[in-house]
Order: sequence, then C-alpha cells, then structure tokens
Amino acid sequence: MKNGWGNGWFTIPVLLFFNAGLVLALFSSYGDEIVLLNGWRTEPFNTLFQGATLLGEVSAYLIFGMGAMFFRYRYALLIALAGLVTLPAVYSIKEYFAIDRPITFFRNRGLAELVVTVPGVELNIGQTSFPSGHTMAAFALYGIIAAITGTKYPKWGLLCAGCAIATGISRIFLVQHFLVDILAGAALGLAVCYLVLRINQSAPLQNARWLDGRPGRSGGSSA
Repeated sequence: MKNGWGNGWFTIPVLLFFNAGLVLALFSSYGDEIVLLNGWRTEPFNTLFQGATLLGEVSAYLIFGMGAMFFRYRYALLIALAGLVTLPAVYSIKEYFAIDRPITFFRNRGLAELVVTVPGVELNIGQTSFPSGHTMAAFALYGIIAAITGTKYPKWGLLCAGCAIATGISRIFLVQHFLVDILAGAALGLAVCYLVLRINQSAPLQNARWLDGRPGRSGGSSA
C-alpha cells in the first residue's frame, strides 16, 4: 500500500482547494465567506450540504472501518487509528485557541442579521471554532482511503478528495466554521493521515502478518 501523496487524483484537487482557500483568506475580511454564501442557502443546496457534513462524522469512520475489515484488518486498524488520533487532538487545539464560532462572532458585533442560516440546523456557539473537527476528520479518513485504494484504483482518489473538500465547504455553508478553520482542519487531517501511514510502515505492524487477513481468510502478504 502506497501513501496517498503519490496519487495525483487525490493530491491535485486537494492542492487546488488549499491554494484557492488561501487566496480567498488573504484577500477577504474575516467572516466574509459566511455572508458570501447567503444567497446559496436555499434548496437543494441546504440538503446537499447537510448531507456532506455527515462525511466527517463518527458514523463515516464506523461505516468505512467496518467495511474495510472485510478487505484487510490492517485497513480497518488504520481508519480506527486516524479517528483515535483526531478526536483528542482537535478538542485540545480548540480549547487552546478558543476562537468564537461564526454565529457567536457576528452576534458579539451586533451583526447577526447579516447572516442567513440553514433552517433546521442547530448552530454551534461559544469558542470552539478553530480548527474544524469535521474537516480534520474528513481529510484524515479520505486521505487514508485514497492511500488504500491508490494502487489498484487511483481514480478513486478524486472521489476521496471530493468527499473531504465537500465536508470542509459544508462547515462554512452551515455557518459552523470560518474558512481559516477548515483550512487548518484540512492540514491537520492530512498530518494525521501521514502519521498513521508512517505507523503502518513501522516494523511491528509490518511484521504482524495477521493484519493482512480478513474474516474467513488468514493473513497474506504485507500491505
């Protein structure tokens, strides 16, 4: 199993996303991206982005983790490791930076009326905006899936990149995070992905041949 960075179908869209996001962040005022999407918060986009945000939740890890187990136990372990690293890391970083959520930011400045929200979406409040946990989780998860599938099915990397990017954009669309939050979350998620793939290359895991088995089949060649 190769790392995801060698798969251009994943790497190129991710780099384009980062570059576009950085340019927008540099040449716009903090919070402009929230207001910019006001006119788009209608159907079918409301429903689409509410669905997209689910791609970065625990349920996604459970679904892909359980599915991966039927191919190799190793794949399920890597997905589980990504989740176990992401969860405590994102909460620790949020607590350290203590940045206002978008709706809190606008309310504190008497500008809440500028923001159109998505009906039925409960807005997170307080100082837990930076970084985006959903985005971090998504880039870690789909980066690993891109690495797992990259050898035989490299074009699946485009779908993985799309899922990760859509998750990040959904957090802005749903007025849960700022652009800088999702860019930081994406970078941290890719760092988690890299860390987990490096752990997979360590001697203990490479020598654990049973990890290359699956239900009904004994371990085979190393991933």
